[in-house]
Amino acid sequence: MSGCAGGPCRPDQEFRPLQAEDELEEAPSDALQLGTRSAPSRHLLQAASASASVTAAAGSPSKVLALLALPLLLLGGGGVAKGLWSSPAGAASGRLGGVVGLSAGTEAHCRMASKGDECYNQVVWAMTKGMKQNPKWYPGLTSKSPFEDFQHHLSSVNKTMCPMPCKLVGCETAQAGSLCASNVQWAMTTGLSDHAAWYPGLSAESSREVFQNHIHAKNKTACSKIACNPQPFKVISLFCWAVVQASGYEGPLVKAQLAKKAGIFACDDYALVSDKDLQFEGVKTVLVSTTKVTGYTAAGTSPNAPVFVEAWGKLKEDGRYSKHDWIVKADPDTVVVPDRLRTVLAPGQQPKNPYPPPYAPAPGSGQWVPNCDKMKNWGAGWGGLWPMMFGSIEIISREAIDNYFANEQMCKDSLPGWEMMGEDRFLGLCFRKLHAEELFIRQGDGTCMGGACTDPNFQAYHPRKDVTSWMQCWGQATR
Repeated sequence: MSGCAGGPCRPDQEFRPLQAEDELEEAPSDALQLGTRSAPSRHLLQAASASASVTAAAGSPSKVLALLALPLLLLGGGGVAKGLWSSPAGAASGRLGGVVGLSAGTEAHCRMASKGDECYNQVVWAMTKGMKQNPKWYPGLTSKSPFEDFQHHLSSVNKTMCPMPCKLVGCETAQAGSLCASNVQWAMTTGLSDHAAWYPGLSAESSREVFQNHIHAKNKTACSKIACNPQPFKVISLFCWAVVQASGYEGPLVKAQLAKKAGIFACDDYALVSDKDLQFEGVKTVLVSTTKVTGYTAAGTSPNAPVFVEAWGKLKEDGRYSKHDWIVKADPDTVVVPDRLRTVLAPGQQPKNPYPPPYAPAPGSGQWVPNCDKMKNWGAGWGGLWPMMFGSIEIISREAIDNYFANEQMCKDSLPGWEMMGEDRFLGLCFRKLHAEELFIRQGDGTCMGGACTDPNFQAYHPRKDVTSWMQCWGQATR
């Protein structure tokens, strides 16, 4: 990678998505381009055509393709982009393999970068830092462009740095909040659990893309397009929110954060919840009946579960959360560093959970982040309430909160006295009843184990109840 050490080579030509005319070679006009998959090939082929049954026994790729006269991914004109064929070895093994871009008897012409590759590192740098520092280096790309488009751009600049990625034509992975995404989520959870026979060959380990392709094959109204290749890295999108009491210190503290675009206001989208219109410029207040709480729980904390259950319900009605990967609830006195959260929550970048539960995550149940492990001080591990998700910051994937919404009443019914719980305890117990995946990430919370604002291992710090100390901590954490 000469000339690129320590950062990406500066792009010197415009990005252009892979076109059909790129390196054309003759092929049957009904050729189906097969994308990079790690799942058994029969899953993707089944999703491509509900009426076709294609297995590894079909032999060579040309025989497989001859069986499929599909309107999917056709380039027309008798040509397909060179290298977008499945390999004989892949067909024989029943897998599409890690490398797509093999025509029969030829060398690979395209390959998606994988973690550990220098190309992978360059693409991640471009997506997370390069795009922010020098967006003009990446014409035609945005912060939401997929990994393969960034890789294509870097490959067009320097083919020795990055190979050309294998790209499916005419695909569209379901976007959060869309009808297709909702159908995929239902299929991966309720559908697979209650109607397994509807999903032959699929399992809890099957990817969202495989489920989308299966649904597309059965009902093109439910999912109008096949899914694109799974991306080895994506920039995480965050929806952040806070409940703010209209009187007291919280209003001025949050208003100062808004002025600096700091904390939750550095997320991709955000909301403020209160029982009165806060009248902050550019921010609509999501109204709840009350933010007042009286009394204490048995543990001496605020029994605020009813306030936040109502707030979550109002955010569900608002709907904006559903367009993002993760939802972050932060207290007004919590210093949140969204850029660090995006890094640690990205697939392939998440830390190993040191406190795994004694059960496997339920299919499609999403992830949530316990953040306090005080129990290790007395030699305990996972069990009971621990590790806990302390409410100063609650980090929950979109899939997990959707699963909570679908099962909210069940959680209430199975947790007698939930109205007198802290909201963090209620949510944590509910997620465990739903067997949502746990991703432990300790935070710099003074009510747990503490942590200095200068410590880059944390993504949030608490409590900082006045503007001066909050801004000092923000400055130290983001310096």
